[in-house]
Amino acid sequence: MTQGDAVEAGRPGPEMRIGTAERESAASALNEHLNAGRLEVQEYADRSARAANASVAHELTELFTDLPAPHPALPGAAPAPVAAPPAEVDPARPSAMDTWGPRIVAAGPIVALVLFLVFREWWFFLLVPLAGAVVYGGHGSYGGHGFSGGHGHRRRDDRHQGRDERRTAADEPRDRRDGT
Repeated sequence: MTQGDAVEAGRPGPEMRIGTAERESAASALNEHLNAGRLEVQEYADRSARAANASVAHELTELFTDLPAPHPALPGAAPAPVAAPPAEVDPARPSAMDTWGPRIVAAGPIVALVLFLVFREWWFFLLVPLAGAVVYGGHGSYGGHGFSGGHGHRRRDDRHQGRDERRTAADEPRDRRDGT
């Protein structure tokens, strides 16, 4: 197979020269593999150094033979298909737990009182915090990993993002005065 045959088959030829764009594409792909845990830090460092010093396409291709996509865009190679991003849940439509959860928690003390009056057992009042724990699980300050999906931090995260943006905007004039 000649170099021209390899290019026509969608693979770069063994001596196809590469430029900065291809090296940067390889570095970006290696970063993604490191973030996904497919590469150890030392192996990432070695491959990144080899990618930075590569001058022909096959030197970059060799770095990705044991890795799944993404691979760098190389001259003469067919572009890799881009996967569609995962579909997101429509934020305008609340879940059943978001709708019914507050109602269940509000009815909890009433149900516990009725059960107490009927059966004269005090432990029915334990249903009140139990209902709150089931409905609001981790929506408090404990990490957002509760029974109802962990969407309770959205408002707090928006508030923190707004605060961070205000701090950045306030720091800009001071940075210009300081000359940094």
